[in-house]
Amino acid sequence: MEREQDTGISILVVGGGIAGLTFAIEAHRKGHNVRVIERRPCGETFGEIIVISTSALRTPKKWPGFLERARREAIAPVLNVKKYDGTLIGSFPVGDPNNPSLAIYRSKLHKVLYEYVSQLGIPVEYSVTASDFFEEGDHAGVILSDGRRLTADVVVAADGVGTKSWASVVGSKDTPISSGFVMYRVTFPAALALANPVLAKEFEGFNDRSFLHAGPGAHVVTCKSENDICWLLTRRDDGGDDKEDWAQATSTDKALKAVEGWEPFMIELINATPNRTVLEWKLLWRNPQPQWASPGGRIVQIGDAAHPFLPTSASGGTMAMEDAYSLAACLQIAGKDNVSVATKVHNHLRFERVSCAQKTGFKNRELYHNTDWDVVANNPEVMGKVVGKWLVHHDPEHYAHENYGKCAEHLLSGAPFENTNAVPGYKYQPWTVQELLDASESGKPVQDEGDWS
Repeated sequence: MEREQDTGISILVVGGGIAGLTFAIEAHRKGHNVRVIERRPCGETFGEIIVISTSALRTPKKWPGFLERARREAIAPVLNVKKYDGTLIGSFPVGDPNNPSLAIYRSKLHKVLYEYVSQLGIPVEYSVTASDFFEEGDHAGVILSDGRRLTADVVVAADGVGTKSWASVVGSKDTPISSGFVMYRVTFPAALALANPVLAKEFEGFNDRSFLHAGPGAHVVTCKSENDICWLLTRRDDGGDDKEDWAQATSTDKALKAVEGWEPFMIELINATPNRTVLEWKLLWRNPQPQWASPGGRIVQIGDAAHPFLPTSASGGTMAMEDAYSLAACLQIAGKDNVSVATKVHNHLRFERVSCAQKTGFKNRELYHNTDWDVVANNPEVMGKVVGKWLVHHDPEHYAHENYGKCAEHLLSGAPFENTNAVPGYKYQPWTVQELLDASESGKPVQDEGDWS
């Protein structure tokens, strides 16, 4: 990797997930001095399929060999959309077919990122927990669970929704709000599924294949790679504890109940699940939080620490990686003496775009669960447009370089500035989770100006 001139900026990244490792790589390339701490043991990661759109794949073209490695682990970014009764609506590329998205298991993307970080010699310390964050004058830091204090010019909180950085950034942490939905998810060896003739027929002739089944009150995403198969079923929650837990197990009986009357493929797939056990993930949500940088600008949140996503957005990973490129660029442009401004410019450049992407997750879910099949019969493409052109056709690194000066002037002196990286024709309006939930309960579609397609 060709590294740019050393900026002298020291950065501590808290969290070695997709956001943290992506930022570490790009910050290293931009000439910053980075170290990473991660609470999990080395190599411990999990997760089903995610999609990284083209907007987050432009900067990694400057990382020699990275995209080639990632694409070897990926599956075809094509979604076969079906009605719950098995009727094929169509096969649609996810994102821009001329600049393909990256459809990849989260664990495999994490492995490629970690190996690349290691190759670059970026220090990563595992099994380390940040218990508290602090900001003091010209530096910030964390206090670890073992009592150690680590400091740097900038601390990047990339440690997910459980981050302890909220106290330093906004003074308090919002209580998560139930979305009213739950996801059942599981990954297991494809050979177990292919032993079933109904499933084998659907995947015959395909090394990898993905489906979206949409039905009343539920939808299911299924992805088969060379060796694995996963399915993720989202339905209305049947009550119980709304605790945020990514490892709670439950019986497949709940999933079967959600797809009663659906095509045999779906029933057989759920029945093929080993031990009839899946993970039950209560889909909690948070209101968009416009402040990601601390008052002194020395602590900044990225990825899920700043903006959690519903899975139906198909954009959580994309936005996390976009954050990384934008923040690394802003810090380089600003230089060591102005890092406090850089984090706030990054925040301002990104918030409205990310908030629109978050809202897309709600709109997609409403489409899948309350589908007007007469409309779909006349225009099948409405079911295949998972992410909009406005999201795909963007370059966050370039955007930061083009707009840093104007945005900084806006923040420092009040000079006019408006972002142009979100939905065309849409003037951003703040929204809350409760507003969207109320609209869903009343059956009223959420209508916004602009071209979200």
